[in-house]
Amino acid sequence: MFKQILQTHSFEPILLEKAKGSWVWDVDGKKYLDCVSGTWCTNLGHNHPRIIKAMKDQMEKLIHRNMWFLTPVTLEAAEKVLDFVPKKFDAVTFLQSGSEVTEYSISLAQRVTKKRKILSLKDSYLGAFGLARESSYHSGIASKLKIPYPICSTSNCSCLDEHIELIDHILQKYADELACFVLEPIMVSGGVLKPCKAFIEELCKRLQNAGVLVVSNEVTTGFGRTGKKFGFEHFDIRPDIVAIGKAMGNGYPVSAILTNNQITDGLTPAEMYYAQSHQLDPLGSVVAKTVVDIFVEEQIIKKSQSKIKQIREIFESLSHPFIKEFRTHGMLFAVSLQSHGNILSKEILIKLKYELLKEGIIAGASLGKELLRLIPPLTITTNEIKILDEKINKAFNSIY
Repeated sequence: MFKQILQTHSFEPILLEKAKGSWVWDVDGKKYLDCVSGTWCTNLGHNHPRIIKAMKDQMEKLIHRNMWFLTPVTLEAAEKVLDFVPKKFDAVTFLQSGSEVTEYSISLAQRVTKKRKILSLKDSYLGAFGLARESSYHSGIASKLKIPYPICSTSNCSCLDEHIELIDHILQKYADELACFVLEPIMVSGGVLKPCKAFIEELCKRLQNAGVLVVSNEVTTGFGRTGKKFGFEHFDIRPDIVAIGKAMGNGYPVSAILTNNQITDGLTPAEMYYAQSHQLDPLGSVVAKTVVDIFVEEQIIKKSQSKIKQIREIFESLSHPFIKEFRTHGMLFAVSLQSHGNILSKEILIKLKYELLKEGIIAGASLGKELLRLIPPLTITTNEIKILDEKINKAFNSIY
């Protein structure tokens, strides 16, 4: 199937043809409620009319330019994005993918600090290639350090007490070698998990005091996905570098790195150099600018709060013996499954995913973590949530 496409990963046997809002249609005319927002990108829903118009208007003027030139729309987009992100940064560049911006964030931290080692939490997703890929998945890489993921589910948190020795060990042994700590505020690929607030705050404070930069990877958690503008706002921290993507393009490939000029002031032009063909392109810039305008003017995050509550209540009402745990952080939802009777958890997950697909609901499934994941647009409507409620209950009830 699809032999003309290089099989870099698996594909569903469905060809999608068009989309609007929370819905996508296949070539046979069947429509699906897209509860994964494309690839976690369309926080504003598919084909938002304001974004389409802005792109059309810009395409009639200028799509691409030589990388040595800037455009007015890029300068406007930069100002909009800098104003939108809390904690106040003063420098930004626009790239294309989340993987690219994460890669460059790590590379920039290494250039600034003149150090190589990268610290991250176990199972954090740091990108698809290069430095980031080595740091995420490959063992034995000298520049990579991974630490356990501290999760606290009680009000009487003991994570910091339990892990304080780990923080001390990291600082004593690696402070002089560490370039940065890359924080994924909510570990989405890793299971929709949030690390212990006290631990993260203490770790970031001590690392920054030791000259280690903190990079907040907001590629998935940015633009309202966690219930706040950005995931790092759930912690009392101030990142040195922020990587954003996905929702900033709402389906168009544009990402950005934000930092402060005082961090990079010591670098020579040669050390700062990074350039690729579509960096700071006007088309990506106008998309980013328009997305920010929509979030601000239409109060997207504020309006999403009631919808988050409605979807959370759907999952909290489910009562099945194969449900191990329900997790939610903003408009991020996951159901962890367990084996029951003679049915393995992976079998349950596969059946749930395809029962939902048959019912016209696109959901995500992580076989390695036996997790059903829903990441719908922030603009999903109350009526669409009612449809989701009906279909989820039907799919879960079909297991037995």
